[in-house]
Amino acid sequence: MEMMEIMILLILLIMMNLNLYLVSLFMYMISLMYLFKLSWIDWFYQMFNFGFNYYSMGMLIMTFWLGGLILMNLMNEHYLNIYLNIIMFMIMLINFFSMNLLVYYFMFEISLLLIFIIIMNWGFSVDRILSSFYLMFYTMVFSLPTLLILFTLLNLNKSLDFIMLEFYGNNLMNLLMIYLMMVFLIKVPMYMFHSWLLKAHVEAPFYSSMILASIMLKLGGYGLIRLFNMFKYLYNFMYYFIVISFMGMLMLSLMCLIQLDMKILVAISSVVHMMLMLVGLFTFMKVGFLGSYLMMISHGFSSSGLFYLINIIYVNSNSRLMFINKGMIIFMPSMSLMWFLLCSLNMAVPLTLNLISEIMLFISIIYFMKFMIIFMMMYCLFSFLYSLYLFSYIQHGFSLNLKNIFSGSIFNYFILLMHWLPMNLLILNLNFII
Repeated sequence: MEMMEIMILLILLIMMNLNLYLVSLFMYMISLMYLFKLSWIDWFYQMFNFGFNYYSMGMLIMTFWLGGLILMNLMNEHYLNIYLNIIMFMIMLINFFSMNLLVYYFMFEISLLLIFIIIMNWGFSVDRILSSFYLMFYTMVFSLPTLLILFTLLNLNKSLDFIMLEFYGNNLMNLLMIYLMMVFLIKVPMYMFHSWLLKAHVEAPFYSSMILASIMLKLGGYGLIRLFNMFKYLYNFMYYFIVISFMGMLMLSLMCLIQLDMKILVAISSVVHMMLMLVGLFTFMKVGFLGSYLMMISHGFSSSGLFYLINIIYVNSNSRLMFINKGMIIFMPSMSLMWFLLCSLNMAVPLTLNLISEIMLFISIIYFMKFMIIFMMMYCLFSFLYSLYLFSYIQHGFSLNLKNIFSGSIFNYFILLMHWLPMNLLILNLNFII
């Protein structure tokens, strides 16, 4: 089944106002088709300059899989919110199918606008206005001048196709190349430009946080990977980016240990993992490249599942504060197992895809700079500590404010298991995504 047929069928399902479970089931069927029936080829061209290859295959599988899970949770939402989320998924699919940098740029900016609308209309408090404008300000300051850089590239190379940029993309000045890279780094987001992400996560509804953490953050990393051969001419500048990323990893890991809001803690841990992904990518080694790719996929599943768990607790207690939601192992004993499994994913325990990605990243970073092993040991320690802190603080103790807590439905456990199982099964055959 070709990509355009997939898009047409999805549009028809939406226009027919069919149940969202059918749309989600359709997306699962497509993701399974990609996993088991697709022959691996370097480039698969399709009409309208769309296609995919090894870079985008894992991203597409993750988008279809998590998209189905998120759409299942929108049954009781306003119809406009449902349509906005479905349109957003379709735009992100176009992003990963796109083989042209200009199409990628426009589609990503449109998806940011939809996130802006969702936060403004369905945010939690009056601070949603400030957080949504943070989101637009940080991205638009770098995104609008990017059009001039893209037109400069078009003038130099006569094309903005990713294939052409891989061969002829070194014609830009270093300053313009760094600015183009910063466009993607803002969207990852890089340390010192990450405050928009924290504010957006705090005010966004849970499904928007799941979309933002699992898929939209990966668009920045996907752009860096796609233009990897173009940015390798900035090799001498990579030391500065690596130092900033390492500093951000350690400082934000320490910040996680003092947080009382569960959502902020998970959002900061997302930035920490993305910093590790950037460091591995900036080593310009193949093992670091593959590790960064796997880190994006594994982080998408683990962070999305944690945001869903936080929403389950928020629905019961109307609070995300950890000292109010103590003793959940008493009130929700079955859900405590899911907390343990997903916190284990976040700390990269053995037999998970997170561990494979971190091992690859550690190899590339330590080979690049031997003394970095000290910082990697500190990262491993802090990553374990804040994941354990999140789990133990919520599950143990006792709170007088909690009563009549619902332990969760079978549907909740299904969604959480569908976040956990792929990360433990993909390790058995990494040929699916490498």
